[in-house]
Amino acid sequence: MESHLEKRNSSNGIASLKTLAILIDASLPVNILALVKLANELGVTSENLTVVGYKEDKEIIDDRDAAYYNEKSFAVNGSIKNNALQGFINKDYDVLISFYTDDKIELNYVAAASRAKLKVGFAEIDHRINDLIIGATMNNTNLFIIELKKYLKILQII
Repeated sequence: MESHLEKRNSSNGIASLKTLAILIDASLPVNILALVKLANELGVTSENLTVVGYKEDKEIIDDRDAAYYNEKSFAVNGSIKNNALQGFINKDYDVLISFYTDDKIELNYVAAASRAKLKVGFAEIDHRINDLIIGATMNNTNLFIIELKKYLKILQII
């Protein structure tokens, strides 16, 4: 994870928000429809929205709303064995929202390795991972949305 943080270039400009990725802790209850609503409010179509979640379960099954990974998606040396997860990391999303607050290495690694141009997350997570930190709680999704929209407007992304 450290190597991804060290080579991070946060100067990548975003002309407008077209693609959005959301990384969630699927071990906790997450309202995926609220995240889809968030994407719509930001002007991102569902075709340009990707939701990926980490589950602590041994068995993972993707559904139509999100793709999932678990600890078996990683090799002993930390490399990624899951092709879909590697594709998620390698895609140049305009914005990645790290929608989790529990400090888990599996989530932090994916967020740090992501090639997203702008990374947004909660204050509880390692501040080196995200470019923009929202001081809200996961329980207050409305405040998170309001603050995110405010800062994306200030940055002239939306």
